[in-house]
Formats: sequence, structure tokens, C-alpha cells
Amino acid sequence: MKKSTTLRALADIESDLSAMRKAGQVTIGRPVIHPRVIKVTSGEIPKATVSDCVDTTNWALIDRASRKKVPLPTGRLAKYITTANLEKWGTKWMVTKLTAQDRAC
Repeated sequence: MKKSTTLRALADIESDLSAMRKAGQVTIGRPVIHPRVIKVTSGEIPKATVSDCVDTTNWALIDRASRKKVPLPTGRLAKYITTANLEKWGTKWMVTKLTAQDRAC
């Protein structure tokens, strides 16, 4: 992830992971993703927008000490839309911003 994510986007991810570690929480399982390219622009720095419906149904938050599931807010979306903004730096596409939306899919 560090090789394909800019410092700004990586800082957001690291912040979330740090909060989980401080709370003594880990995740098990994996989200299901099927990203699709929405838009690509050319230019000096080509840019792209990728969207996805992230399905976290089988991804659980666990208390590291007790190994029990952590209760999540009742209004939490198990399937939600995310959007990633990317820029092409040389031969690599780099994620510059990743947004989890409050919209169900």
C-alpha cells in the first residue's frame, strides 16, 4: 500500500489503524471489492477516478484481548460506496485520496 498511496492518503489510513491499535482492536475476514474506473483524464499528470461498492459483511472488528466481536453502531453501513482519486506518477498510478461515502450500495 505504501508504494501506491501518497502521503496524504496514507496518513488517513494510518490514523484509522492507529485508533484501532490504541483501542486494542483487530479485524478478521476481508471486505469484498470490485472497483471500476469511472473517469480517466490525460494531461501532464493523468488522473483517474475509481468507484467501488465495498461489502464488509464478512469483515469483523475483534477485541484483541477477549477475541470477541466489538459491537458496531446500529446505523453502520455494511455495504457502502467508496471513491478513489488517482494520479499517474511515471509508470505507477498513485492513490491521492480515498473517500468512504455514507451512501449504501
